Amino acid sequence: MTARDDGESVGLFEPLVVSEGAKLRARLNDLVLTLTEKSAAFSASLPPPIACSLSDVVRTANCYYSNLIEGHNVPPIDIERAMHDDYSDDAKTRDLQLEARAYITVQKWIDNDGIDSAPFSHRGNL
Repeated sequence: MTARDDGESVGLFEPLVVSEGAKLRARLNDLVLTLTEKSAAFSASLPPPIACSLSDVVRTANCYYSNLIEGHNVPPIDIERAMHDDYSDDAKTRDLQLEARAYITVQKWIDNDGIDSAPFSHRGNL
């Protein structure tokens, strides 16, 4: 398979960073802090088995939508099958399942503290 080059800027892959002088930056920072605090409180309130199960569901949903945005339609059932080593006989579907499995594997690694420093700090190793 040959990779297609659409001539897109690598900058399209960079995260959105609100500029220092943005009019609503302080308000956005406040909202981020509030969301982070509520998320942490919610996570802490869940029994570990439920938190683990919810994490798996959210990873699958994130994988599905992220891939869909990129034009790679992998239905959640195919993602779940891939996570249990049940791959399609259709080559295109199997490739999408392998991509989805890799996505979830990396996300789980990140969620389990696989990165030992802030990703955008330019300090430490990824």
